[in-house]
Amino acid sequence: MKKTVLLCIFLWSFQHVSAQNYYMTSPEGYGEAATGGGTPTVSNTVLVDTYAKLQTALNSTSSSNAVILVSGIIDCPYTSVLLSNKTILGLPGAKLRNLQITVGNSTTSAANSGIINIKPGSNNVIIRNLIFEGPGAYDVDGKDNLTNEATNIWVDHCEFQDGMDGNFDNKGKADNVSISWCKFTYLKTPISGGSGGTNDHRFTDLIGSSATDFPTDGNYSVTFKNCYWAEGCKERMPRARNAQLHILNCYYKTTAASSKAIGLGGGNKNTTCYVENSNFEQVTSIYTPYSTDGGTIGVKFDGCTKGTTPAAVTGLDAGTAPAKPIYTYTVLPAADIAAYITNENCGAGATLQVSATGIISSTCSQNLAVKDYALNSIKLYPTFVDDALHIEFSNAILEDAVIDIYSMTGAKVLTYKSNSLSDNNIVVNVAQLAKGAYLCTIATGETANTLKFIKK
Repeated sequence: MKKTVLLCIFLWSFQHVSAQNYYMTSPEGYGEAATGGGTPTVSNTVLVDTYAKLQTALNSTSSSNAVILVSGIIDCPYTSVLLSNKTILGLPGAKLRNLQITVGNSTTSAANSGIINIKPGSNNVIIRNLIFEGPGAYDVDGKDNLTNEATNIWVDHCEFQDGMDGNFDNKGKADNVSISWCKFTYLKTPISGGSGGTNDHRFTDLIGSSATDFPTDGNYSVTFKNCYWAEGCKERMPRARNAQLHILNCYYKTTAASSKAIGLGGGNKNTTCYVENSNFEQVTSIYTPYSTDGGTIGVKFDGCTKGTTPAAVTGLDAGTAPAKPIYTYTVLPAADIAAYITNENCGAGATLQVSATGIISSTCSQNLAVKDYALNSIKLYPTFVDDALHIEFSNAILEDAVIDIYSMTGAKVLTYKSNSLSDNNIVVNVAQLAKGAYLCTIATGETANTLKFIKK
């Protein structure tokens, strides 16, 4: 019996330390049941490049709009929508933005703020590879870049910038949420003088809007995995009450004065938070309790580090220590977090490669526990192109190849299709393109890769 127990413990531990990739094929954490609109196909996928098309696709319950591919930059006024069995994918450079703000007029600013609100009653939603951009922090009791009240939701590889009230909040009936490889940042100077009274409201992620706000089962079950609270973030990384949180392999680096990373209040239903192998490299306060919310708090820091010269996080555990989550998940060593999470090509943020048919990949999709490697199966040359762009494959291509070229704003400017190749080489005429940088996505079968070139 003892040997059996030890073996079970070993196998359980192994589940939690196995390797992981920049590109996840499915969610880990409390939102692991999310499947969204399913695998993209010709019959269930729609491309949107205007707000009118986006609004139609979001509100559609037809299976032909189950997967939404977002292309380019779309100015998106506050849109509140009921979503079920829906996937939203951003093509390279895709962005939803709402820059409306009227400084000095709190009422107008609040009314015009926010981008997407997922209504209560929504279920089974996936959002990946999108940038959300707001007008900057302004404390006027406005709305967020993304507000979620859905259950079973996975938000992956998104970047949230400059939300007026917040970047990404979960409240109301939200539950069973996984947030992975996301970046939160404030790039604009906060605006003072708002009706809310806070002159620097760069408060990024709220879970539960009050001590009396909680989902059906009483606790917001939320996993933050491989997320990056970056420059400009001041508070709420996250701030939660009535919650069951797992903060795993996350990275904190912000120069905002008097910054507060994790803030917890018990609330009417109490809060637990398991913080694992995370790196608090630059933040003023790692953990702040809020007794004004009432209830109890149990928080545990396991394998976490702090400071530019890493030291162990100690002395912050409080209350009854929560146990590790029982779902299967993968873990990176805390010493590796900074390098992986901040990788501009593959790390946190909208860094995935999404083809025009919705195929998702990463040039860094290798086992992170082993090493990084350069993409060597496809060669694109020359880097600086006059008119002929060469794409060379290391092996024969037995399937059709689809080459999509995007501007750096995310707009698709050229598509080239080729049948199976015997000479392993494709030449694409790009003479008609304007001068500048472009992303070239090459999709063959179930794989896709994106490479960059410059048109002279």
